[in-house]
Amino acid sequence: MTDAREQAAADATDAAQELEVAARHLRTAAAHLRAGEVPRYAAHLLAGRGHLLNASSTLDALAVAHAARSHPEPLIE
Repeated sequence: MTDAREQAAADATDAAQELEVAARHLRTAAAHLRAGEVPRYAAHLLAGRGHLLNASSTLDALAVAHAARSHPEPLIE
C-alpha cells in the first residue's frame, strides 16, 4: 500500500476510534442524567461532542485530500 493510502487508512481507523469513544461518553452521560447527576452528565456530553468533532475533522481532511486527487468522468450526452 502506498504511504498516502496507509495514512488515509490510519486516519479512518483513528476516526472510528474517536466515534467509539464518543459513543461511550454519550452512554455514560445518559446514565448520569438518569441518576440525576446533571454536572457529570454535562461533562460526558461535552466530552462526547469533542470526540465527534475530532472524528469529523479527520473525515473532513480525508474528503479534502480525496477531492484533490479525484477527477470526475466526463459527462456523456
